[in-house]
Amino acid sequence: MSDRSRTRGSLGLGPVSDALEREVRDHVRKNRVSMWLDSEGRYTGFVERLVAARAVEALPYEVRAFRGSFLELMMELAPLSSGVDPSHVIVHLPGFTEESIKDTPLLELYRLGKRFRKGLDTLVTEAAARRVPPERIAELVAAPDLTLEAADTWLARELDGSKAGLGPILAATSPLALVDDLLRNQGIAQKLDGCYDELFAHFEAALGLPTAWRERTFPGEGTLRSDAAYAAASWALGVEYVHDLGHPPRTERLAAATGLPAAVVEACRQLAQHLRAVHGDFYEQTARHTQQALLEAEWLAARAADLGKIDTFPFEDEVVLDEALEALREGRWAEADGWARQRIEGRSFWLERRPSRKSEWQLVGAAAALGLAIERAGKTLGAKTVDGAAERYVELGAAVDRAHRHLEQLRHALLYAQLDRFEELRAILDAMREHWRAWADAWARGFSALCQSEGFLPSPALRQRTLFEEVVQPLTAQGPTALFMVDALRFEMGQELFEAMAGARATEARLGHRLAELPSNTEVGMNVLAPVAQNGRLVPAVRDGRFVGFSAGEFRVSTPDTRKRAMQDRIGGMTLPWLTLEEVLGRGAASLKSTVSKARLVVVHSEEIDKAGERDLGPKVFDQVLGQLRTAWRLLHDAGVKHFVITADHGFLLLHHRATHAQPHGRKIDPARRHVLSPVAADHAGEVRVPLADLGYDGVEDLQLIFPETTAAFDVGERGSGFVHGGNSLEERVIPVLTVVHRSAAGGSSLRYRVDARREPGSDGMHCLRLAVEVASQEALPFARESEVELALRVKDELPVDVDLLQARGGARITGSTVCVPVGREAYVFFRLHGPTDARVQVEVFHPAAAVELESCTVMSRFEVAADGQKKVEETTKRSPGWLVDLPEPVRDLFAHLADHGTVSEAEATRMLGGPRQLRRFSARFEEYAARAPFRVRIEMVGGVRTYVREGTSR
Repeated sequence: MSDRSRTRGSLGLGPVSDALEREVRDHVRKNRVSMWLDSEGRYTGFVERLVAARAVEALPYEVRAFRGSFLELMMELAPLSSGVDPSHVIVHLPGFTEESIKDTPLLELYRLGKRFRKGLDTLVTEAAARRVPPERIAELVAAPDLTLEAADTWLARELDGSKAGLGPILAATSPLALVDDLLRNQGIAQKLDGCYDELFAHFEAALGLPTAWRERTFPGEGTLRSDAAYAAASWALGVEYVHDLGHPPRTERLAAATGLPAAVVEACRQLAQHLRAVHGDFYEQTARHTQQALLEAEWLAARAADLGKIDTFPFEDEVVLDEALEALREGRWAEADGWARQRIEGRSFWLERRPSRKSEWQLVGAAAALGLAIERAGKTLGAKTVDGAAERYVELGAAVDRAHRHLEQLRHALLYAQLDRFEELRAILDAMREHWRAWADAWARGFSALCQSEGFLPSPALRQRTLFEEVVQPLTAQGPTALFMVDALRFEMGQELFEAMAGARATEARLGHRLAELPSNTEVGMNVLAPVAQNGRLVPAVRDGRFVGFSAGEFRVSTPDTRKRAMQDRIGGMTLPWLTLEEVLGRGAASLKSTVSKARLVVVHSEEIDKAGERDLGPKVFDQVLGQLRTAWRLLHDAGVKHFVITADHGFLLLHHRATHAQPHGRKIDPARRHVLSPVAADHAGEVRVPLADLGYDGVEDLQLIFPETTAAFDVGERGSGFVHGGNSLEERVIPVLTVVHRSAAGGSSLRYRVDARREPGSDGMHCLRLAVEVASQEALPFARESEVELALRVKDELPVDVDLLQARGGARITGSTVCVPVGREAYVFFRLHGPTDARVQVEVFHPAAAVELESCTVMSRFEVAADGQKKVEETTKRSPGWLVDLPEPVRDLFAHLADHGTVSEAEATRMLGGPRQLRRFSARFEEYAARAPFRVRIEMVGGVRTYVREGTSR
């Protein structure tokens, strides 16, 4: 028998006293000395029973009470504090308050102990909660001169009255289990026999369900059991909503929810959470119907500031999204950011049910992040030197451009016509482009003015022309070094790369910056990354108004081959491998190791960012390239390279509607997009000018460089892409210098992983895959396994189809163009496919990096591609016939015939498959086979004959 049972048995404690004793016991267990100030002496009789129980060792703790003599009490307490293991004791002090205890000899003990307090009203309410209807509890508590003894008698009588009929079964069953039984028509639901009085009496006590709410939500006797579940669930949702609000409810019928005992409120919250997790469809129907039928006043007058963190009803998310969009329009970035974070990082049921809504919130969050970044950076540059301007950009300005790039990437992936708020969001995102443009122009003007007054060149330590001698060459003396020369890797992208690489084991990563030479284009930047400076000065070659290279003593550096020659002349060595990023990624481990084994320096040249930007594909490619650079770094490290330098020739500006912001300068054939090389030293409004001699260039003293003072591009008579460079803005000139030094060689892992990918029902124009990554073989120690693995998706078919990752669930997270999936757990990823055709394609899941060994997985079912234009797919099956291999014989022949001819009659199918029995087997698995075809197939009656028809076939 437990201590509590012995206490009740020996003293005959009533149900309220029993609840009080449990609280006392718990408090004393946690605190050595507990002081109980009982100002009205309501608990004196109860304490006397505890004293008696302790005397017969029915209690595990000591009880002492003040009964008129301080000396006697202190003498009783003295032995309890002595010894190695002092006793736990509660001291009852009737008639004392916090003030009156100060004038007693017990003050010191009171301050050393922990006060126990319990109001009788609260005690009765908590003891009776979920056992007696709240109205009857409120009546008892409101009675004058309530005593503990009277409360014991009342609650015992109430509980005795519930022991007839289904009462004991209901009392032993939680509201969660009862609603489960009602929805599944099992267990206690089968014992109701159409009589719901006892059930609702229990719901009234356990959930506080009022009679008025029952009458509005439950049709009456003989109705479906799910109707009873609806009545209870709708009330539980109402209670959760009320206690998540920031103000009293506006709907009168919800007033009863405000004064419920805490235990009842918690029971309602648990039921609501359970329904969301287990009975999602029922929860959605209940919430929508309750909102429409019972809570009109709530959602018509709701304000986002009043709503809580839980979106119980769908109108809550609608209201908050409305106000978030308005906050973006009004520039209240922090408010919009807070609402977006709460929903993106939380577990909103409505976002889980409608992934497209989460896409809308992601766009809101990205727009707010850009607004906040601009706010933190400030409207003006606020620097006094060129070096100071670069430093301020690194600290504040780069975050703005990073947020701008992320917003454009999300816009490309998530903003599509199926969104409910498509037009609103598009208008807001257009406005954010202009907001960024105004900020970038202001900083560009400030930097232009600073350069004109202080000079365009930074201090020698920040000049691009000395990077090779000061950074790369010293590392080659310490061991094999890789130099990544990444075309158009601007500083904020280098920051993102640094953050992804800095956490590697036994690795020291540092991120610095330099200013690109002018003009900030490839012809200058790539060539000066080679050692071409002589005493800090450059000798450029100019032809037809363009830079074509730089003198390096006996030869001109103007091509990859001449850059390689200049570098090898400087550092020596038997070989200097010059690889493209694609070559590094495509080579096997043995080949790559052999290539770099005898080299002091390996150069990796990447043009992917620049080429994608020039083709107006930047936002959907940038993240992919950053991932490829990380992969190449890992591969070269595994091949034996310990030192890395990653830098760029220049950055870029990401403009939009470039033609509307074009700045004229003479003939349209005179300027490049962001600069003019001119022999005329003339100043024009809106432009800045610098003689080449002031840039430390020799032999071209009569030439001038001219730039727009803002981010505008010169009018060159073409629309062009929004990706521009060549000018003097900080976005174009500040380049990253990322150095990575590995203190140990890469360790080969014996862990192999496998991924299982299965198609799940999509939503709102999005496809869905369930992903599971498991350890396939493990020879290493358990702690060596990864907690998550990076995955990517690509289309298997030879079609120009893009994959946009939109959302992830189950602990997975999207990082640009990849998704990180936890090992050993199921995760879900939502994505879209779009391209120039309306094809159906297969998707492959693969590991894009070299961090682990993982075999890719191809999903057999095909996915619809959203066509960007009106062009239809033509003869897809003929261009990519490999899909037939996935089908068994002779099903393969039937689908090949469909691909070529468009129809197969039932008689033809019987003949192809080998007979009626084989046809029946085929029919049973028809949907599975059809899902693997790159075209849709339907079954029709053609001339009274059952026929398989390829969609798009004319008859």
